[in-house]
Amino acid sequence: MLKQYDPEVCLGHLKTYTFKELRAATDHYNAKNILGKSGYGIVYKGTLNDGATVAVKRLKDSNNFGGEIQFQTEVETISLVVHRNLLRLSGFCSTENERLLVYPFMPNGSMASRLKDAIQGKPVLDWSRRKNKALGTARGLLYLHEQCDPK
Repeated sequence: MLKQYDPEVCLGHLKTYTFKELRAATDHYNAKNILGKSGYGIVYKGTLNDGATVAVKRLKDSNNFGGEIQFQTEVETISLVVHRNLLRLSGFCSTENERLLVYPFMPNGSMASRLKDAIQGKPVLDWSRRKNKALGTARGLLYLHEQCDPK
């Protein structure tokens, strides 16, 4: 039996999903739905029962994450981060063996992919747009490291 997230913990605007719900949304974490990979896990495109498209990050080594209390604390901290240059966490799932984060789906892809994209050998983003993206990224990082509470 999968142990679900402690319902007594209140995390404001965040929605709590079941593992079954997110597994169905991502077509059983099908490789065709992979949006990206990172050191922390794999991100899948998913469609929820209500038709909403989401990005589901399935964290690697959830047992090494530090346990349920630390995961709840991290989710609570991430949920408090609100900035125009940062994607806001919208939900999560936690079971005995799985930790998943749910974000809104961004149809234009990741910043990394946009910087690499080219049409007929020419970059999709010109230098002016690249500069604006870099400045927006810098503003988001400044907020996280200096202005956000907790940092």
